[in-house]
Formats: sequence, C-alpha cells, structure tokens
Amino acid sequence: MFEHMNIIPLLNHDSKMPLHRQAEEQLRKLISDKHFKEGDTFPKETDLARRWGISRNTLRQAFHNMVNDGLLERKKRKGTVVKKKRITTDLGSWYSFTHEMEEKGIPFKDLKHQVSHKKAGKEVARSLQVQPGVSLICVERIRSTGKNPMVYFESFFHPRIGLSGKEKFTKPLYEMLDNEFHIVPVYSQEEIKAVAANEKIAALMNIDKGTPVLERKRLVLDSGRTPIEYNICYYRSDWFTYSIEIKRTI
Repeated sequence: MFEHMNIIPLLNHDSKMPLHRQAEEQLRKLISDKHFKEGDTFPKETDLARRWGISRNTLRQAFHNMVNDGLLERKKRKGTVVKKKRITTDLGSWYSFTHEMEEKGIPFKDLKHQVSHKKAGKEVARSLQVQPGVSLICVERIRSTGKNPMVYFESFFHPRIGLSGKEKFTKPLYEMLDNEFHIVPVYSQEEIKAVAANEKIAALMNIDKGTPVLERKRLVLDSGRTPIEYNICYYRSDWFTYSIEIKRTI
C-alpha cells in the first residue's frame, strides 16, 4: 500500500478518454509496475476517488473490469485486493503454446531447455506407433513468466520426421516443423486430468510431492492422421485453468 497518495498519477479531465477508462489504465499500470503486488490492498475508494476528482461509481467501473479479468478481488472488511492472475488456456487453441501466450500478452521464458535421445516407453511407443525401446528425440522444457516453474513439457517425436536434436527448439515448435521439415500438424488428441505430483514432477516444478497438478497428454497428427509428436505436460493448478467452448447442435 502507498504511504503517500500523491505517488498515484492524476487523471486528465480534459482528455476525450472517459475517466473510468483512465482510472482503469492507471490501476493496471500500478500493478504491472509492481507498485502493488499479489495480496496488496488498494487505498480506499473514497481516497482514490478524491485523489482523482471522480465519483465512486466512476471508480467502481474501473474496478469492475479488473475484477472480471481476475486482477482484483473484493474482500469484505479488507477492501480491493490484488489477486494472483490465473492463466486460462483454451482447448481450441492447441496449435502453439508460445503463440497462444503471446496473444494473451504473457511473455513466457524457458527456465530449462534440454534436448536428448530417449528410448520409447510402452505408452510413448503405442501412441507414436513405434517399437518400444526405439531411440526418439525428446525435448524437455520448464517454462514460466518469472523465476518459479509454472509448466513442464516433455515431447517425443516420431523418427520419420528426421530430427537430429541439433535443431533450434527455441522457435515455436510447430512453426519449425512446418518450415524446416514440411511437417504440418493438423489434429490434436487430448487427455486432461488432475494428478498428484510425483517425486520427479515435484522436484522439477519446485512444489511438494502430492501437490495437485494438471496433466495434459497430447498426440499430434498430420493431415493423414499419422503421429508426429507425443507430448506430456504438467501445469501448476494454482496458475492455470483450461477452458472449452462447446457449440450445441440444433
């Protein structure tokens, strides 16, 4: 919380931009600039409204939009609190995690990036339709918006693609497969469930063993429904939620 209200920039009452929009922009900037962090309480509505020379109803319009976006939370007897932003990823937007997060304005970075050769286990072999024990290119990534791991990926690729392991996997994956190997992903078969983090996942994601995580298994196929990639991903459940839109057939 601010010790001095004069740290908060004033609004421009001569601007054509509505005052509630200006207030919302200022509030969002205060959060993005880390003046307010998760769990911090904003100044009282009466103090903010007086500082900006606006009505409390105008201020509430700004708060309302940010509450709907999951940035703020109203708590009884405490006021308006900065809420941890949960990331919603859409089941219909499977094509590229990188592109999807970029569209949401969420800059992810790799905390771990490892490419290796691994022998296919039974589940991977069955999914990619190869013999168990065959050597496959495996890409492992731990990604986050900050220092704490948020998502862990493990991808296995069909040998027919011709990957050597020296490719630049820092590029968006499916874009690289298309441009360099003329492999175009078309279909994605998904299996999603909540699981308890085992010892390996807990260590990789810096969480306690047994912590609930979201496990997503994905089989990616080309236009002829030939397997390309088998991907296992673990999302921290306190950061991610999956959404899906279903259209009713009339």
